[in-house]
Amino acid sequence: MAEAVIEEKRPNFRRRKILLRPGYQLRIAITILSFIVAYSLLLGFLLFYPLYQEFIAKASPEEQLWIARVVIDLHRRFWPSVLVVGVLVAMQSIFVTHRLVGPAYHIQRVIEGFAAAKYDMRARIRRWDRLKEFEVAVNALGDALQQRESARRECVERLQAEVAALQAGVSGLALPPAIQQTVGEIERIAAALSEGN
Repeated sequence: MAEAVIEEKRPNFRRRKILLRPGYQLRIAITILSFIVAYSLLLGFLLFYPLYQEFIAKASPEEQLWIARVVIDLHRRFWPSVLVVGVLVAMQSIFVTHRLVGPAYHIQRVIEGFAAAKYDMRARIRRWDRLKEFEVAVNALGDALQQRESARRECVERLQAEVAALQAGVSGLALPPAIQQTVGEIERIAAALSEGN
């Protein structure tokens, strides 16, 4: 019963796109496919070369015919199998990299939001995705930035209140130019800080 409540609180994520970073994900898939082909060629060599050596060593045409049939049969089964396995593993690598690229993409968007002063954004990574530890760190950064922004706004409000009180206190008084200049500078600073809200 408690497990159902926990599951209901988790946001429901769906994959909208499999290729979030096509260049990166396809490059990994091609690299994996290349390794599979290279290892398959090595395996083919290790499989077929001893048969070839045995074929050359046999003098009897019947034995050579039997070995030739075995080699041809192995070729028919081996290379299509290598091709199918290679394509399946390359396709699977796209899904596996999605578990890494997807969270990285989401975390990047959250950090870009922080850069645009959207401190309420948070990272939410699916439970089976990678980079879960970054979710905690990015969310802690968001909390810290939000607290600092709140403290900055409070300081701006206090400064604006003090500037208003100062203006009310000095209005009508003949102040020296240096003090008038300082009061004007404080007003400009307060205005600039309030525009940052």
